[in-house]
Amino acid sequence: MTARTRRLLGVWLLLMLLLAITVGTAFLDLGPWNASINLAIAALKALLIACTFMHLARAATVLRLAAVLPLAILTILFVLTYGDYASRPHLPAAWQTPAAPAGR
Repeated sequence: MTARTRRLLGVWLLLMLLLAITVGTAFLDLGPWNASINLAIAALKALLIACTFMHLARAATVLRLAAVLPLAILTILFVLTYGDYASRPHLPAAWQTPAAPAGR
């Protein structure tokens, strides 16, 4: 078995282990940490796939920037959208029942 084959097999085994951890955490009651843990595992799997199978670990700098730039733009868009959402006043919809006054 060549070194490249061993490396690919190791990455595949690591991806399978991360998949098993993801499935295992789906059955655990971790509260709000469930989504955070599973998103972190998904990001790690995406990084493994990008570095190994897309050969970004040994790619030119321009290709690495081309791979990271969409993620940076998406992050900026999420931050701007959250800023817009957080700055708006919370008004109930016309079909919702009004909230009970405070103190009752």
